[in-house]
Amino acid sequence: MTSLSKILNLFLSLSVAVFFSFCSAGEVEDVDFIGKNKDRYVSTSDANAKILLAEIKSKETNYSSFKGEFSMNIQVFVPKKDNFAVDGKIFYSKESGLVKIQLMDTFFGLVFSELIASPTEIQIKPTSTNKVTTQPMGDLLLQDPNTKKSIQLPFPVIYQYLTGSFQPEITSSKARFLTKENRILLEKSDGAYEYFFEEGELGRIELVSPLRKLKAVSLVKEKDLKLKHPPKSILTKVIPLGEEKENVLILIKMKKVSKTEVPESVFRF
Repeated sequence: MTSLSKILNLFLSLSVAVFFSFCSAGEVEDVDFIGKNKDRYVSTSDANAKILLAEIKSKETNYSSFKGEFSMNIQVFVPKKDNFAVDGKIFYSKESGLVKIQLMDTFFGLVFSELIASPTEIQIKPTSTNKVTTQPMGDLLLQDPNTKKSIQLPFPVIYQYLTGSFQPEITSSKARFLTKENRILLEKSDGAYEYFFEEGELGRIELVSPLRKLKAVSLVKEKDLKLKHPPKSILTKVIPLGEEKENVLILIKMKKVSKTEVPESVFRF
C-alpha cells in the first residue's frame, strides 16, 4: 500500500464520514499522566489562589490573533502500532474566538478538508462536497485506516490551547486550586479538567471523563520564546478509561506563525 493510499477519517461526527489522506510519519514521543493530587484544593478566595490568577491574567495578551502553518503526526497503538502525518493551516481571531483549520496532503499541498470552531460548535466541510456538518463543541473521532477502529479526540482541549478560552472559567467559583503546584481543577458536566501552569503560562491540561469514557493529556512540548503563543509544538495523548495501552498520540508542530488580525471572511467555507 502506498503512503498516499492510507486514509484516516480524522473528523468523523455522528453518521458523517469525512476522509483524509495521510502519509507515513516518524515516532511520536510518549507522555505520562500526572493525575489529581490527593492534597486539599482551595477556592478562588484563597490568597495564594488570587496570586496565581493574577500571574495568569498578566499573560492574557499572549493570546492574540494569528495565522500559521503546521504539521500533525498521529501515532496509534491499538490494535497495532502505526504512524501517519498531515500538513495544515490554522487561523485564529481573538475578537470572535473563531479557529479555522485546513488540512492538506503532504505531497501536493492540496486542501482536502476544513474545520471552523467557535467556543460552542464545530463545523466540518470536506472540499469534495458542499455539505457542512455542524456539531456542538466536543470530541472528534480518529479512525485507523486499516482496522477502522475509532478513537476520540477531545478537541476542546486543543481549542483551549489555541485560544486561551480557559481564562474566564478558571476565575469562576467552581474552580479549585492547588497553588503549591500551580494547578487549577474544574469539574465540568463532561469531565474533570485540570490546568497546570508555569510562570503564569499554560503548560498542560489533563482530562478525565467517565461520561465520554476517556482520559487525555495535552501539553506544551516546545515553547515559542519569541511569540509566546501558540507554542511551537503541542502533544496530546488519549486513552479509553479502563485500558492501559496508549490509544493515540498526536503531535502538532507549528512551522510558521504570523501574529496578525484575521479577516472575518476567512471564517467561511
